[in-house]
Amino acid sequence: MVKIRLMRVGKRKQPSYRVVVADSRSPRDGRIIEAIGHYHPRQDPSEIVIQNERAVYWLGKGAQPSDSVRKLLTISGAWSEFTGEAPPAAVAAPPKATPAASVKADDAEPPAELPEAEDQAAAAPDADADSESR
Repeated sequence: MVKIRLMRVGKRKQPSYRVVVADSRSPRDGRIIEAIGHYHPRQDPSEIVIQNERAVYWLGKGAQPSDSVRKLLTISGAWSEFTGEAPPAAVAAPPKATPAASVKADDAEPPAELPEAEDQAAAAPDADADSESR
């Protein structure tokens, strides 16, 4: 059986992968039939490059993608091209919520007034005097 899977390349602790077509009996990093793309997960955002026409060709010949490759094919659009489904919308990371973004400007209360620095400085020597007399 022919599989489309990831082949690990790169240094130790710095993985990058090639998307390859290989016989299912060959080892993970062993003999391949064809390399159809690459995937670099450590980049921000991750770099995914797949030759969609070659991926669709091999899927049409009966090659079975691994779970991780199926996700990569979905992102690149090759899977929807093969199945005839509508391509997924552009995957964008949702904006991160911040405390300021969760409060509406209309409902905002005026900021509480803080005592001035002079008031705090005047109170500080009294506290020192109390602690010295003990």
